[in-house]
Amino acid sequence: MFKRALCCAALAFWALPACAQLQEELYVHGVLPTENVTSLELKPRFKAKDDSRNQTMATLEIKPTFKLNKHWKFGAEIPLSRYSEGDISHKGLGDIMTSFIYTQYFPDKVFSYGFGAEIVWPTASHDTLGDGKVVAEPEVFLVWQLAPWFFVETEYRHIFSIAGQSDRDDINESRYRMIFGFMFPDEWYFEFDPRYTVDYKNPGEAELLGEFELGTMINVGSSVYVRGGWHLAGNKYSQDWELMLGFKILYL
Repeated sequence: MFKRALCCAALAFWALPACAQLQEELYVHGVLPTENVTSLELKPRFKAKDDSRNQTMATLEIKPTFKLNKHWKFGAEIPLSRYSEGDISHKGLGDIMTSFIYTQYFPDKVFSYGFGAEIVWPTASHDTLGDGKVVAEPEVFLVWQLAPWFFVETEYRHIFSIAGQSDRDDINESRYRMIFGFMFPDEWYFEFDPRYTVDYKNPGEAELLGEFELGTMINVGSSVYVRGGWHLAGNKYSQDWELMLGFKILYL
């Protein structure tokens, strides 16, 4: 136990001098989860929900995020979607998400943190494009900035429905997430993002997803990235795989 604590202390002391140079050496903006910036993202994505049934969802997400002050930011996601399954196809507006997030960002320290909540509204123009429920998603996250080029985020989120159509399935889930982020001096970055979801409405069902993101800054105010995800394990299936392209405009 003493040796483990000593190793953790040594790692922290090693990271602190590097973190002191974070502002000067961080070339990639808007990637660190606790960094509070105003941005606009356009995210076309394709999700194979069930390959065996040819069940797919193609979506263009419009995501504005507004920095309200040093700590608070407000965001929204507006999805324009097309659902297909065999010869069946529906397109239109999906469920709109809004969020308020508090972040405490310490550029010269190892630890930063944040908390907040997202609300998903049942605005979908067709049942296949949304859940038909008002869904609350409170979350808390902690970021370890172990070096100017490397961070680890841990996140816990609880997802539950609070209102909506009585004939649609209720939602009650916990999601555990980690992000391993690498930021490089040539303005490229890479993230690996495993997430584990436990479904309490269907006891015994759980899912492990793996996602990655590779991106680069175009200039000081914009970036592009590609993101992919796939089902790794578990008897709960939200998707088989998905692929996303993203374009982000930053107002620093």
